[in-house]
Amino acid sequence: MSEKESTLLFWYEELEGADFPLVGKKNANLGEMLKGGIRTSPGFALTLHANDLFMTETGIKAELAAYLESLGEATLEACQKASEFAMSRIEAAEVPAVIVDAACGAYRRLCEMSHTENVPVAVRSSGAVSMPGQMETYLNIRGEKDLIHYIKRTWASAYAVEAITYRLNKDMHFLLNIGVGVPKMVNSRVSGVSFTLNPLNGDKSKITVDVSYGLGEAVVSGLVTPDNYLVDKVTLNPIKSTKGSKEVMCVYNETGSDIKVVDVPAEDRERFCVTPEELAEICRVSKAIDKYYGKPYDIEFAIDGDLPFPENVIILQVRPESVWTKKQAEAKTEQKQDAMERIVSQLVTGIKIK
Repeated sequence: MSEKESTLLFWYEELEGADFPLVGKKNANLGEMLKGGIRTSPGFALTLHANDLFMTETGIKAELAAYLESLGEATLEACQKASEFAMSRIEAAEVPAVIVDAACGAYRRLCEMSHTENVPVAVRSSGAVSMPGQMETYLNIRGEKDLIHYIKRTWASAYAVEAITYRLNKDMHFLLNIGVGVPKMVNSRVSGVSFTLNPLNGDKSKITVDVSYGLGEAVVSGLVTPDNYLVDKVTLNPIKSTKGSKEVMCVYNETGSDIKVVDVPAEDRERFCVTPEELAEICRVSKAIDKYYGKPYDIEFAIDGDLPFPENVIILQVRPESVWTKKQAEAKTEQKQDAMERIVSQLVTGIKIK
């Protein structure tokens, strides 16, 4: 194992996209964006090796392998039993001191950089293969004790029933090491999601933006009807603007590591939650990400209430757009097959000359 492969933790600025086997795709993408000059929140990533070290040194890896042998066929009932077995042991185990020291040391440095005691962070799962929505993200985590607790919960989430069955259906291994990302939380006045194509029809000349008040969880989880914009990718001018009802928002719980849902004041519901300048900057950055990677992207962003414009537009995470990209790839493959079938047919039957 190389020195890089045996490293427990990297700061985002030390990473690039090719490092996804070490830290998972979300973490590697954040490092790659920093290389491309895209604003992200500062933070660090625990590696897949750190997860493997925890599972090995605690004995859970060997225990789990033996337990799986005893279960036999991979039925839903067996998956449920394996999930309970794995998650309970991970959450109850003590994290090796070397991992605690690395994570807490980085967290203290992040607090110093932010000039904030017990700075709130997110604790995000980051798999080396794409498994959208299968593992957990925890928001507004404060203090070293809670940080370690939620790192364990993130590791454990790789063994939730849904995550296990997803992997088995994809012919992936039951045992899975994942990376964990720990970015500083943004003081989100508003948050949302942009796509660098129109998700309704796959039109790559458009950008769509969904945005609402507070933390992005409200938009991503479907708690609210956000403001929606359809924007021309060339001019960055809105083609269509639809005001959402924006009834509630997710905000920090000031007393601990959690978030809470509160009502949005009536007067705020009645207006769009971003200015034209902020919308243009969201789209400018989204377009820059699209250009940097050379393909459409699904982008989570926030506008920090403590920072001046345009530094307040922060990218939280990015992933390649999958639905239309896959459809277009399948269409191209089918077209190629049709053309090949036509050529083969002509070679077999001969071409009729008029």
